[in-house]
Amino acid sequence: RRCLAYAVIFGTAAALILFFGADVISSSLLGDARTKISLQALAVSLPFIAVSNVLSGYFSAVRRIYKSAISNVIEQFIKIAIIIVALNFLAPRGIEYACLALVIGTSVSEGISFSYMFVLYLIDKKRHLPKRDAAPSAPLTKRMLGISIPIALSAYLRSGLSTAEHVLIPVGLKKSGANSAEALSLYGVVHGMVFPLILFPSALCSTFASLIVPELSDLKAKYKNVKESKHIKYIVARSIKFGLLFAIFVSGVFIYFADELGMLVYNNELCGKYIRIFGFLIPVMYLDTVVDGMLKGLGEQLASMRYNIIDAATSVALVILLLPRFGMDGYVFCVFVTELLNASLSLARLLKVTDFRFNIFEFAAVPALCAVGAVSLAGIIIMPLSLSSPIRLSLGIFVSAALYYLFARIFGAVTDEDGRWIKSIIA
Repeated sequence: RRCLAYAVIFGTAAALILFFGADVISSSLLGDARTKISLQALAVSLPFIAVSNVLSGYFSAVRRIYKSAISNVIEQFIKIAIIIVALNFLAPRGIEYACLALVIGTSVSEGISFSYMFVLYLIDKKRHLPKRDAAPSAPLTKRMLGISIPIALSAYLRSGLSTAEHVLIPVGLKKSGANSAEALSLYGVVHGMVFPLILFPSALCSTFASLIVPELSDLKAKYKNVKESKHIKYIVARSIKFGLLFAIFVSGVFIYFADELGMLVYNNELCGKYIRIFGFLIPVMYLDTVVDGMLKGLGEQLASMRYNIIDAATSVALVILLLPRFGMDGYVFCVFVTELLNASLSLARLLKVTDFRFNIFEFAAVPALCAVGAVSLAGIIIMPLSLSSPIRLSLGIFVSAALYYLFARIFGAVTDEDGRWIKSIIA
């Protein structure tokens, strides 16, 4: 109840600030008055987003995460349906209303998702929670604010830096010689097309990270000295191993089949180029997601946020320094540096807190060799076949996955114990 009250208060305050400040934000900060109406429509969704996050946290904590997962899936389908309908009506009126259609889809789907999750919570509460619970061992409000306010302040700072970065990128690209349309086009290709595609499989890592948060939280409460807990080290080892096994295979698929994916999904050769480039960064990005989840489970949220702020500040500095001179190549370098920096800091903190030793040969080198062999052999077998592009690509990825699992079993990267542990986490 206290977390819900916190979410309602801050979510509503943020909504009011955004709604009534949309005029100033659109004209002064974003430099485009046409964004005002979209900002005001977006403000409506903020209280629902805030409360939905609390309910999602509840379901994660009680290990019934599938309920919030179902809500997320429903939300996405509703959002897509509303956006398609709204675009048909609003897009002909211009880009201002096309953007409004996207925001309307987001706001309405968030409201429906919240309603669905709240009903699930009421049912879950009636079924699982006692009518009279024991008194808390420490003041709840103080504990809640002690965690949430520092994280919120850190998130505000990081969000501000991230906004500055996204505003500066097109400006820097224009200074490098590209005209306004080319700058926005390049920015759109990378952020609107390439990143969503390469980050799509990371949903599995995000879900996995959410599952291990309550596991590690329970163990941290049980053991006073985290470094002495063999169980915690075991979970850390398995989580890193699982995250890299998955990420390295996905990386291999995106690098090898980049051109085919770019043309099939977007019908754009430039997308294929950047899919291949950023494909090399996938293991770092996916691992960072898993490591952040473990840090949260171990009560290291502030450390994680601190690294995110360092990441964002470094990114802003590099964008200002590199983009005017090197253009898109400078931005690619910027992304690689900041992702490696964030992941390195987070992993170093995890290893320090748990006193765990990272085995780069076992966790990274062997899976990488298996992935290279799998995608290369699958490409040699499948790609010359006279099939339609979607079927050939799908078959190539499927055969790559089968070969990768076979090679991983042969070389000991995947064991029966790994399978049993994954099943225990999901169950």
